[in-house]
Amino acid sequence: MMGRQWHRAVFLLCLVLGGVGCTSGEPQIRIVSQEAVPSPVMRGVVSVFMKIENAGRGSDSLTGAKTDLPGTLVELHDTKNGKMIRTEKISLPAGSSVSLQPGGAHIMIFRMPREAGVGSVFSLRLVFGKSGEKNVAVKIIRPSDMRYDHES
Repeated sequence: MMGRQWHRAVFLLCLVLGGVGCTSGEPQIRIVSQEAVPSPVMRGVVSVFMKIENAGRGSDSLTGAKTDLPGTLVELHDTKNGKMIRTEKISLPAGSSVSLQPGGAHIMIFRMPREAGVGSVFSLRLVFGKSGEKNVAVKIIRPSDMRYDHES
């Protein structure tokens, strides 16, 4: 009888200790290599690319983006079956990095002001589900100047 109680106690202790290790932590978001590239076919449209690193123990998601540029419309996009589609969020698993890049998830900004051309820098506020808002400076570059060091 004593052996059974001891096994139950050890089992319960393992459950409790195992649960402690499984608690979700906080995300730790860092944004690098942000750049915008004008659309080659649509005037006043840029695609924004960057690498978002989540070094934390908790997952997060990019749920939106905003800019102070007057009259602009900002959307999150992804690519499914070779077609660009609007999406509500971009998942950022714990301990990973996600690249917003051509042919994949990215941010589109429509109705850019005419004065916002190659070489211009603008502020972009990224909205995260858990981490709140983070401001980044984004430079508009020529497509030929695009860095391809983004990693998935």
